[in-house]
Amino acid sequence: MRTLVLELKQAWRAIVLRPGFSALAVGVLAAGLACVIYMLIAIGSLVLRPLPFPHADRLHHVGLHDGNDSGGSLEPLRSQDLLDLRRQLAGTAEVAGFMQATVNLSDLERPERFAGAFVSGNLFQVLGVAPALGRDFALTDEQDGAAVVMLSHAVWVARYGADPGIVGRQVRLNTLPATVIGVMPQDFSYPDRETVWVPARFAGAGTGTDQEYRVVVRRTADASMAALDAAIAAWFADAARAQPAHFRHLAAAAQPLAWLAVNPGTRTVIGIMLASVLLVLLVACANAANLLLTRTLGRRQELAVRVALGASSRRLMLHLIAQSLLLTLAAVAIAIPLAHLGAAWTERMFAASEDGPPLWIHFTFDPQVIGMTAAVAVLTALAAGLLPALRAREAALAGDLRDGARGIAGGRFARISRVLVIGEVALSCALLIAVGTLAYGIAALDRTELGIDPSNILTARVGLFADAHPTGAEQTRVIERIVERLRADPAVIDATAGTNLPALGTQLREVLPERETAGDGPLPRTLYAAADDRYLAAYGLRLREGRFFDTRDAADGVPVAVVDARFADRMAAGGPVLGQRFRLNPREPSSPLLTVIGVVEGLTMSQPGTPVHPALLVPLRQQPARFVSLAVRVHGDPAAFAPRLSDLIRAVDADTPAYWVRTYAQTIREKTFTERLLAQVFGAFGAIALILAGAGLYGVMAFAVAQRTREIGVRRALGASAGSVLRDLATLTGTQLGIGLALGLALGIPFARVLAGALDSIEGGGVLVVLAVLLVLGLAAALAVAVPARRALRVDPMVALRHD
Repeated sequence: MRTLVLELKQAWRAIVLRPGFSALAVGVLAAGLACVIYMLIAIGSLVLRPLPFPHADRLHHVGLHDGNDSGGSLEPLRSQDLLDLRRQLAGTAEVAGFMQATVNLSDLERPERFAGAFVSGNLFQVLGVAPALGRDFALTDEQDGAAVVMLSHAVWVARYGADPGIVGRQVRLNTLPATVIGVMPQDFSYPDRETVWVPARFAGAGTGTDQEYRVVVRRTADASMAALDAAIAAWFADAARAQPAHFRHLAAAAQPLAWLAVNPGTRTVIGIMLASVLLVLLVACANAANLLLTRTLGRRQELAVRVALGASSRRLMLHLIAQSLLLTLAAVAIAIPLAHLGAAWTERMFAASEDGPPLWIHFTFDPQVIGMTAAVAVLTALAAGLLPALRAREAALAGDLRDGARGIAGGRFARISRVLVIGEVALSCALLIAVGTLAYGIAALDRTELGIDPSNILTARVGLFADAHPTGAEQTRVIERIVERLRADPAVIDATAGTNLPALGTQLREVLPERETAGDGPLPRTLYAAADDRYLAAYGLRLREGRFFDTRDAADGVPVAVVDARFADRMAAGGPVLGQRFRLNPREPSSPLLTVIGVVEGLTMSQPGTPVHPALLVPLRQQPARFVSLAVRVHGDPAAFAPRLSDLIRAVDADTPAYWVRTYAQTIREKTFTERLLAQVFGAFGAIALILAGAGLYGVMAFAVAQRTREIGVRRALGASAGSVLRDLATLTGTQLGIGLALGLALGIPFARVLAGALDSIEGGGVLVVLAVLLVLGLAAALAVAVPARRALRVDPMVALRHD
């Protein structure tokens, strides 16, 4: 221990005596460690940290999956299946369920929409969470519909001012009166960011037992996982015998409940990000090792004296590793605040988006992350310091560190340094190809042809509830009145309503020509949306042939459809599509038979980054919908019209709030939030790796020039031109760069393919990305060579000849 303390003191003295070198080494290591610690925080928060529920290891998600694939996400169960499963698992597990839904509260001056859920009466009991105020739901509440409601702490504070008398208060919930029975603890949300919960309706007449629910189970304390699997298998066998058509080609399974919060796809992306930051850390370690090699060579006389005085090779290695450890600890002290800033930025990004993890997930340090950080720090110190220490020991034993042995030591050390730089270039190339793939994919998403002019368009979503508007005709009338009120405003150019916005995705439905019969195989599919009469005019679309919807297409009229050009080209079999009839959802007995009355030019319903499908529009009057999207084209800034839009909607229906009020551009960006966030994070990783690789090339060139000062002086004295000296230096760097790039391409191209495969909306850039990466690294290498080369060309031959 005394020996270790002594070596740490001497290592600290050596670090302090060379502040410039030490600051550079610490900065290099801090950059790599900050990236890794950031990812450790993300992994600890999203994957490793247990759910904030007691005995979370006994909580599972149960659902259906394709019988040939049990590794993906599980599909929900119908409510009647949930009730049957609850009976089957009695004594083995408690069974609860939930269905995410929109919930409107309109008891105050302004109606407000919240992300909510319809839950079984025992959901919170199964999770093991009790309300902070009031009482929990009970199974009897499943029969009472929306008579009671549970609020989150955030809603209680923001909407009701943390009123201590909130329990028992009457509110208007989805247009009906309801009683607040409790408030959940702070930061609680489930399953994602829900903030209002309503009891599901499982019992009684008209309960809608065809609704689908996610199922949560808690194993009893004495029930094993095998017992749970057996009970689920027994339930599924009974269900499949009773309803073979519904459960054909399916199987039932249980997964850890945490997989609902962070699904397998997200875990794959996190794994790819971790691999990326490990590449950055390896680049940093190689760079630091290069610096330590150079520093070791500069201390050759000091180390030779230690050997002459009897220092063992083990003691010499301990001294150099101690120096690396101290540098790494200083780097960790800088990296932790940087990683914390990155984690806080990520949490803010998630908070501002609809597409984020549950509210209980915070990107913070915990003992597990601290332990992993310590382990990474030790490994980093060894990775950066072990190779210089080993080479110093070998050189000491061989006598190469004696005064005057500069050329031998320099040659050996230079070869190792060049190998490290090749590794830096290869790893940086691989990471930059991944960054380029993401950047190319995001640019491709931004270039996606929307089929419309999105400028000056404000979008919003509204939801009508059956209790206030029970029939489709009433729902359609309310939507038409809202659109008429919007169009009458002087600031509005035009307005429209439809179940979906163009280029933002919609439902895929099977479709079949009238004279064909649906077999067991797959059928053609089309994107489906219902729209009002102003849909084309508001979006600036035009007809290629036929007509669009008008008053002739009433609810009791002939069912009609307008299709896009892709539908007409693919489904008309070369003939005219107008007048042809197609059956929508042909496997269902009540499927409508639609007559095509028009073809729209340029309509794109597919979301950016997804496969392009044909599209089919039907009149909103004939296919009413409770939830519709509004699009309002205005004069001037569309964001400034948002308050007015909400006021106009409330003037038509005081219980109906507008939500997701955004410009069209904001709506598009929100749809690609995950890809854009990853692009920014990977961009930071790539920039750090590029800087480190450039610094590594610069260090090697400076080292090479210093070692060859005498040689350069002799050559210049003998008449060698500056160009020949420069060519030699460029050849040295070019060889390392070429080998590194070749290795980087072999590693980076497969890595980019894995990344593109994990993100369905991202397409690889192929040759363009590779060429861009080669150009960037080539420019970085040229800049790294420029300063040492300029210094070499300015060497005075007489000074060089006297150089020791």
